[in-house]
Amino acid sequence: MTTNLQNSPLDFSNIQTARGLSYRVLCAGLDGTQFASRLLEDALGMGDVSGQDRRLATELTYGVVRRERTLDAIIETFVSRGRSSVEPELWCLLRLGAYQLIFLTGVPTHAAVNETVALAGSVGRARWTGFANGVLRSMTRALTGEPVNEPGRRAVPLRDGNYLGFDRDLFADSHEQPAEYFAAAFGFGDWAARRWLERFGFERLLKMGFWFNAAALPCLRVNLLRVDREVLLEDLSAAGVSASEGTLPESVRLGEMARITELPGFRQGWFTVQDESAMAAARLLNPAPGTRVWDMCAAPGGKSTHMAEIMQNHGTLLASDIEFRRIMNVEQTRDRLGLTMISTRTIYPDSRNLPDGPFDAILVDAPCSNSGVLGKRPEARHRVTAENVAELCELQARLLGAGLDRLAPGGRLVYSTCSIEPEENRELVLKVLAGRNDVELQEEQEHIPGEPVDGGYQALLQRT
Repeated sequence: MTTNLQNSPLDFSNIQTARGLSYRVLCAGLDGTQFASRLLEDALGMGDVSGQDRRLATELTYGVVRRERTLDAIIETFVSRGRSSVEPELWCLLRLGAYQLIFLTGVPTHAAVNETVALAGSVGRARWTGFANGVLRSMTRALTGEPVNEPGRRAVPLRDGNYLGFDRDLFADSHEQPAEYFAAAFGFGDWAARRWLERFGFERLLKMGFWFNAAALPCLRVNLLRVDREVLLEDLSAAGVSASEGTLPESVRLGEMARITELPGFRQGWFTVQDESAMAAARLLNPAPGTRVWDMCAAPGGKSTHMAEIMQNHGTLLASDIEFRRIMNVEQTRDRLGLTMISTRTIYPDSRNLPDGPFDAILVDAPCSNSGVLGKRPEARHRVTAENVAELCELQARLLGAGLDRLAPGGRLVYSTCSIEPEENRELVLKVLAGRNDVELQEEQEHIPGEPVDGGYQALLQRT
């Protein structure tokens, strides 16, 4: 991670601004081999970054990654010489400037242009300044400033359900080519756009797109072993934090972005961050106190700790994953929440140290395409392809089979994903069960993005 940040053709030695940090991360991620979240964490740890700059750098980085395809379609309209003739790092700089112009309403136009142009000189590329200035100022003049209420060739969808108008065509026609419009205007792959359009229809697809591109407000899962939800809500209110009851007894929805580690009750282990759709897995499995439980793909630990809370911290729960670093995250969350029943294990790549079992309850929260949580996983939207889904299905089937093999007679297993692709969900479960006569499908749950939470799937299976 650090090597990618340090090996750059540009000079970042004197860059400590939010825009500079974001630009450094975006350039380091151009080869597509590392997650922006990890690169950003590394960059923010390199110097003394203020809270305001940290927030802006995070917004810029995730925003550009999330709207990369949209930004590219817009920029291409204003670059007459063609993208292939523009250096990748310069194109990345144009993305950063265009994102501020179009999507950051709190940044004045002159600041978005001037700061982006100045950044070129700061990284040792003064020869870029004229070109970047020309492209961004042309883009500024093309903004009509008039409200647009529906999708169209000249309409860029924003976060709030509205559109920003340009004086020229940017995208395909939303009536004649709805999938192509959605893919470019909202920032998704062609394969996903076509299949979602066929499955959900255009109006529902637009709602999904706005949901994925909106600022995702955090949801907290209250540790009811340590505090009542009402007490946490009172403390949050006293601290000036907007929050309300969620749809589940243990959920609290924040009404604003916040630094989670600085919220009242964080250090006391009163809560952890978890979306309500993710809480559904542990609630469906509902492991009983005193039983033996295995969370096969546990990191970062949200579902493991949720199950331990449901079990009143009584019994045994093994949380396993293949990355030691991610297992450390599980342990940190476990310790902060005071859940002593959880033990951890790092699984070898060849799986030779999988636990023997049998277990009374198993959660298989399988690696997936993340197509139900693309607002929170900005890079994942570029990986929702037929090839990747097919490859994931092979892994998911192996994991589900390994879990079922270690389930005690009468035991329960929940197979869970944060995907909305049928191949990863119901179709996969039925395919695995077709080869066995010792397991029954008891219940299924499906969540569609924005209705009213993130997307996902859970299936409850029982060994006969």
